[in-house]
Amino acid sequence: MILLDAEGVAASRPGRPLFADLSITVSDGERIGIVGLNGCGKSTLLSILAGAAEPEAGTVRRGRDVRLSVLGQDPQLKGPLVRDDLFVAPATGSNGEQRDAGVEHWEAAAVADRLGIGDLFDAEVASLSGGQAKRVALTRALVTPSDLLVLDEPTNHLDIDAISWLEDRIMEHTGALLLVTHDRHFLDRITTDVLELDRGRGYLHHGGYDSYLEGRAVREELAAKEEDKRRNLARV
Repeated sequence: MILLDAEGVAASRPGRPLFADLSITVSDGERIGIVGLNGCGKSTLLSILAGAAEPEAGTVRRGRDVRLSVLGQDPQLKGPLVRDDLFVAPATGSNGEQRDAGVEHWEAAAVADRLGIGDLFDAEVASLSGGQAKRVALTRALVTPSDLLVLDEPTNHLDIDAISWLEDRIMEHTGALLLVTHDRHFLDRITTDVLELDRGRGYLHHGGYDSYLEGRAVREELAAKEEDKRRNLARV
């Protein structure tokens, strides 16, 4: 089942484009990692796909009643207490029927404990450090029932044990995944496909991180040959 379909999407920053004419389809069960150099627009693309930002061109369509759970680059907590962000209310469908039972207290407590914030339920959101706030938002994203989990740098501010646990938790997620991370091991273990952003274009590599490396190497080799050919012709 197609959960999300983006066609011809474009975005820019003042003075320079990020990407253009980018298309991607996310189906149930796919786990797609988005990679590229710093500043290439990975987080911007993730925000557009998640519906938190509008593309400058193109369209993003989501399947009917598809549930998204999102960890953004700079997540906003509602507060005033941490517990107010972690106890998710029951979700309802488009016709008003209850689709989920919400999140049980024990599940939120268990996930928060594994992420190192188990003692912060009664803390004020305004008192949290940036790392603590990110982990609260990650806990919220993980315990919110979803068909598509969207995570921007989820391993930031986590120790090795927490990252290992997070890998297992995401592998157990039965829905699809869109992920931005600089952690190669994390990316390699949990993704089925890699979307590479390179100089304003998107390249989808099926088969995970190794396929991405192979595809990038082939593309760079072809580009080098084309450049050599152009230079040789210029000398004639």
